[in-house]
Amino acid sequence: MEDDGNNNNIPKDKPYPKLSKASTGYLEIEHFKNADLHTGYFCYNCTYFIKEGNHCAIVEDNGPDVNGKESGIIAPYGLCTLWDPNEQETR
Repeated sequence: MEDDGNNNNIPKDKPYPKLSKASTGYLEIEHFKNADLHTGYFCYNCTYFIKEGNHCAIVEDNGPDVNGKESGIIAPYGLCTLWDPNEQETR
């Protein structure tokens, strides 16, 4: 793989396993479901969040979060310890 000087790219030279929700500290806070997701540490503002279908590039969709809840998606109002700001989304 060529190094383009941007360390934010996820390598595509082989399939990398995604991390479980629980191991990343992922949780969904229903209270923020209708909040302005452009402010705060939400998945919606993360560089790893894939808006089409509510997925994450590095965290599995399935499995329990740290509270044992299983939603089957990565919610835009969710958050985890791997959050990396997407400067194009945050205000």
